[in-house]
Amino acid sequence: MNVDLDDHTPSLTHLREFTRARSANRTTHVDLDRLQVAAPADSRIFAFAYERFLTAVINFVCDGNRGDALKRAVAESTDRMRHSYEDCAKSMATLLTSLNPTSVRRRQRNIVVLDEDGPELVSLRVHLVFELQATPVAAFMHFPEQRLTEAEFALMETAIALAVRQAEPDAVPAIILVRTGELRPIDLGTALTPRRITFLRSESSAYRAAWSAAA
Repeated sequence: MNVDLDDHTPSLTHLREFTRARSANRTTHVDLDRLQVAAPADSRIFAFAYERFLTAVINFVCDGNRGDALKRAVAESTDRMRHSYEDCAKSMATLLTSLNPTSVRRRQRNIVVLDEDGPELVSLRVHLVFELQATPVAAFMHFPEQRLTEAEFALMETAIALAVRQAEPDAVPAIILVRTGELRPIDLGTALTPRRITFLRSESSAYRAAWSAAA
């Protein structure tokens, strides 16, 4: 599949990393993002690294939030991913046992967040939709170890809230910090203020400018 590098909507992962660097006055690496996006699909390993883990989460929930589905995912993981899977499996087993969702489904397609006043802002995937006490919770699963900064949380919450409002309007948007087993519901009153949306819009615009400059 050919990728249009001229008209590119940043992924939430790349935009978050860009915001982290900018807020700390460090060099951004949009040039490396371009190389990653332009690479053949089978070279983008990280994009698929946790799909088996998501399947294990679904199986764990389907087994009544118990059983060995997560342990099996660890045992069947590659040597490169095993340590990461182990950390994630322990935390998610504890979280799911506590939350006790009645069902879960996977969302495959990315959501492109639309800006009413301009271009597309960001592309992201809401990985799983859980049913918690008859309330659907649309969760973005955050896997990296590095602690998120305040600016990253602000960006992510607004982007995810907008995406869920577009694609799963009846669901509560949330972030799951997989390695610590923490569910963070997103407060719409905070995430969707004009100030927050302006911040997302500004970061997306700055990223697009850096993307064009890196061509």
